[in-house]
Amino acid sequence: MAEDGMERRQIEYFLAVIDHGGITAAAGALHVAQPTLSHAIKLLESDLGAVLFHRMPRGVRLTAAGEAFADSARRIVRELETGRAAVKAVSGLVAGRLDLIALPGVLLDPLAALIGRFRARYPKVQVRVTAAERPEQIRDAVRSGAAELGFTDRVDAGERDLTGDLVAEQELVVALPPGSEPPPGGVVEVRRLLEMDLVTGVRGMVIEVLTRAGADRAAEFTPVVESGLRASSLYLVLAGAGAAVLPRTLAEIGCPHGVLIAPLDPPQQRRSYVLRRAASLSPAAQAMHGMLRSEGAA
Repeated sequence: MAEDGMERRQIEYFLAVIDHGGITAAAGALHVAQPTLSHAIKLLESDLGAVLFHRMPRGVRLTAAGEAFADSARRIVRELETGRAAVKAVSGLVAGRLDLIALPGVLLDPLAALIGRFRARYPKVQVRVTAAERPEQIRDAVRSGAAELGFTDRVDAGERDLTGDLVAEQELVVALPPGSEPPPGGVVEVRRLLEMDLVTGVRGMVIEVLTRAGADRAAEFTPVVESGLRASSLYLVLAGAGAAVLPRTLAEIGCPHGVLIAPLDPPQQRRSYVLRRAASLSPAAQAMHGMLRSEGAA
């Protein structure tokens, strides 16, 4: 697919340079010679009539024109992949590649089990999963076409071009470091979280739990350790840095290593959603979304 001489390969090379942070790294990932890739980028710039990259001493940086073209380029490649897979699907064969993006907690549960069932049913489909730390990254990736389906714990109202469907509800628990004394009655009252040494990757989740349960002074919550990586909270608990509020499935990974799990009182859940664009999905994405609708995440 091309206009004014533009070729799919040129667009794919352009996206690879973005994704790998430079021409040399992109050439290595694509297994092509660096001069070949550089020449393709120059041809694309000539076709578009604009310079797409600032050539820096170390790597490249998108120009304003490059940033404007990036989202369109991803949509072009996505539509081509969707069309190609649709042709293969006519004969009953679901093939191609399925790009997903997910928050770490949602990837572990329920997405991992879903991918396992999907791969058993459609072994010819390659599944590629990207991890994201914030719901905003999920939204942006799905909207731009970098991923077809996004698995997140939050769907914003008023997203006209995106649709979110509830997938599952996960129980939230408190994970206590090895050697901790069990809490009274085996449960932790939500308001007691304010008195505990907590580690967290995303403060919003703990504040949300406190607010939802009606705990006083929710706005005063301050973690003893705050990491930009949500999934690192369990490792910090294992190291004795503090306790953490986590989905039960994630917290249970630490049990063989001495992590103590305590339910919250009142019980708390985190919802998981699948996010998709209003545009047509590839047959592979349709198949996974159909599994969610017919079987659920369990």
